[in-house]
Amino acid sequence: DRISLQYQKLKQAFQSCNAKFFYACKSLSNINILKHLRTLGSSLDCVSINEVKLGLLSGFRPEDILFTPNCVDFTEIKEAKELGVHINIDNISLLEQFGHAYGDSYPICIRLNPHIMAGGNFKISTGHIDSKFGISIHQIRHIVRIVQTTGLKVEGIHMHTGSEIKDTGVFLMGLEVMFNMASHFPDLRYIDLGSGFKVAYQEGDKETDIQLLGQKVAEAFQNFEKETGRNLEVWFEPGKYLVSQ
Repeated sequence: DRISLQYQKLKQAFQSCNAKFFYACKSLSNINILKHLRTLGSSLDCVSINEVKLGLLSGFRPEDILFTPNCVDFTEIKEAKELGVHINIDNISLLEQFGHAYGDSYPICIRLNPHIMAGGNFKISTGHIDSKFGISIHQIRHIVRIVQTTGLKVEGIHMHTGSEIKDTGVFLMGLEVMFNMASHFPDLRYIDLGSGFKVAYQEGDKETDIQLLGQKVAEAFQNFEKETGRNLEVWFEPGKYLVSQ
């Protein structure tokens, strides 16, 4: 009941956006939880190839699964491609290998490091300049060169700045970075803002204002569409927000 309530809160908060939610199953990968979230309409975010396989076993369609690994061998990326799921690539080497192997035959997402310090503490901040997660936005010329050379089709760009983010301004700051990056990718369909919503573990704890965030994100995307003529989806990957009590 709690999971259902939290998922409905998300849908309501982002009803003015073209939003899609991918449950970050690393937060709780019990197969019955996955099946329940699927019935609610959720998609699935996976960090390992075995989570991808568990998601498929739970009944998720390949097109409703996003594979976001970190520092894995190219063989796992290749296996995810063969399974038909969305693939989020987070380093230059894998991006180049994928481009040379598949060209424009299989669209991908690119995880970018926005260089934003956020989260409950340094250990759970994943978007700062020293983070191992994502390709630095300062390497955008290198990324574009690989895309153009190999013919890669980039359908999404992704960022995740950390966990337990209380300030909605962090997401909007990151979104502005992503909008600037979007101009480099003509085939873009979505911008993925990760997650990191702060949840209340005890009564009185401060949490992310989801309603305010939904309103501000909707306004930002509407302004972006007016300025560019591009209508993009926004993706989120809530984990603890859905399964913590």
